[in-house]
Amino acid sequence: MIEFADFVEHAPVEPDVVAAYRDRVPPELVEVWEQYGYGTFGEGFIRVINPAVYEAELGDRLGKTQGDGIAIPVMVTGLGDVITWEPSMGGLIALMFRSNRGAGLGKVSSFLTLTRAGGARHLARVLDWDVFPQAVATQGVPDFDESFIFVPLPSMGGPGTVDTLQKRPTISAIQVMVDLQGPIGH
Repeated sequence: MIEFADFVEHAPVEPDVVAAYRDRVPPELVEVWEQYGYGTFGEGFIRVINPAVYEAELGDRLGKTQGDGIAIPVMVTGLGDVITWEPSMGGLIALMFRSNRGAGLGKVSSFLTLTRAGGARHLARVLDWDVFPQAVATQGVPDFDESFIFVPLPSMGGPGTVDTLQKRPTISAIQVMVDLQGPIGH
């Protein structure tokens, strides 16, 4: 099991969620749910979320069109990105709506280990996190169900700078970003 020195629990994962997803996600994710629950790690940037809520609210906005068509949302970032478990890819995929692109994160255990060991350096490399700590310094940490969102989005002509980040409810912000830009096909 991966140990997180900086995990901040938000709530325990409901037993019915664990039961519903136990055979759909890797054992490492189930272990995180059972040991840590919903919460944040990676200096508050990565949030372990309820996949059922995100599947229900985001539906086809996740844009999974290749492979087996399965993309299970398991985490989000403090910048409104969704991290999905994709069995056909054998790993995690980051859907970075703020830059309208996707990125492979590798196997669950690798991502968790590298995030724990590499911290900010790893997050900057794989998830372009650099504006997050700047926004936290000026606006404070977003609530568990909030993310910093560029207003306006860079894809819509916004500069994509820290002074254009605003706290927004994560799910509704993702819905708006996808409605404006379209889903990230992957």
